[in-house]
Amino acid sequence: MKKVDTKEIWEFSRNFVKREGILVLACCLAVLSSLVVTPRAEYIDWHVLVLLFCLMLVVGGFKKRRILDHCAVWLLRRCNSLRQITAALLLVTFVGSMLVTNDVALLTFVPLTLIIGREVGLDVAKIIIWQTLAANLGSMLTPMGNPQNLFLYARYEFDSVSFLQVTWLPTLLSGALLGLLLWRQQNRPLRVNLASVQVERGWGLGILDLLFLLCVASVFRWFDHWLLLAVTVAVIMATDRGLFRQIDYSLLVTFCGFFIFIGNLTQLEFIGSIRDSFLGSAAGTYITGILASQFISNVPAAMLLAAFTERREALLLGVNIGGLGTLIASMASVISYKLFAEEHPAQIRQYLLLFLYYNAIGLLLLVPAVYFLLLY
Repeated sequence: MKKVDTKEIWEFSRNFVKREGILVLACCLAVLSSLVVTPRAEYIDWHVLVLLFCLMLVVGGFKKRRILDHCAVWLLRRCNSLRQITAALLLVTFVGSMLVTNDVALLTFVPLTLIIGREVGLDVAKIIIWQTLAANLGSMLTPMGNPQNLFLYARYEFDSVSFLQVTWLPTLLSGALLGLLLWRQQNRPLRVNLASVQVERGWGLGILDLLFLLCVASVFRWFDHWLLLAVTVAVIMATDRGLFRQIDYSLLVTFCGFFIFIGNLTQLEFIGSIRDSFLGSAAGTYITGILASQFISNVPAAMLLAAFTERREALLLGVNIGGLGTLIASMASVISYKLFAEEHPAQIRQYLLLFLYYNAIGLLLLVPAVYFLLLY
């Protein structure tokens, strides 16, 4: 019988916690709160989980067929200066995050930036940081732009009009912020020679387009989510089963953990006093959402604070603007950091300092502007 190596177990556990810290936090909170109150099955919001699952499958199919890469390369090959190239990268990241989530946008477009940096000998740290800002801010516009939006859209029963009424102006301000940063970029001549990206066209792409439209329809409650699940699973099983291996199952389990924790919290008597104290006002909810995001990331911050407040507009704005700031304020920021650090390990310290600098600028400009224009 093989002897159990406690050192290996400890190393595996440490790496798992380091890699899946939010998942571990969600599960611990769910278990601990269940020791105080009895959890209920109805806490789980299956609508959100089904939408996340189906969107991950469909977006994984688009990513595999390199649709976004094709669009970005087509645009970049028509640029003639550093400023134009930077503008193209920010534009595709900003718009792409609205449709396929901030995570996928960065996983797709940051590698392109690194390729350009290698080809022309360019320090791309600043551009990647700006792309991260673009992904986190652009994803604010739509319910499917990021997980916290999807959760809040379902939790507070927004409709498409009421949601966009909250998010369009901050998104416009965010675009202006990116334009201001771009204006300070050098405008020296520069061209990149990127190979054309071949897209796998045909009926498979058409099916993915239809599935994506069904996902959008289900987000806006125009199509039943259980029927969406049945159709999506059946189609993907028949066309590309490998996509099931690309699902971020840890995110789904994380959501389950927070659903249980939030449900348990609502049964506790002290919730009312906490809600009335510092989350009873729009300003308090907005600031709390921003601050909480800096320490536990904006997705769990949204899910936790939703148990305490009915100020849905303030919370939606707080956790989205709160994606700026620290590296963990948005887990999408961690993605771009890891991609950069793998290729430029010697520049990690410089990257982090520059990241905090530009995120601080974003917070200083957007936090008061959004508050006084929408919440004051």
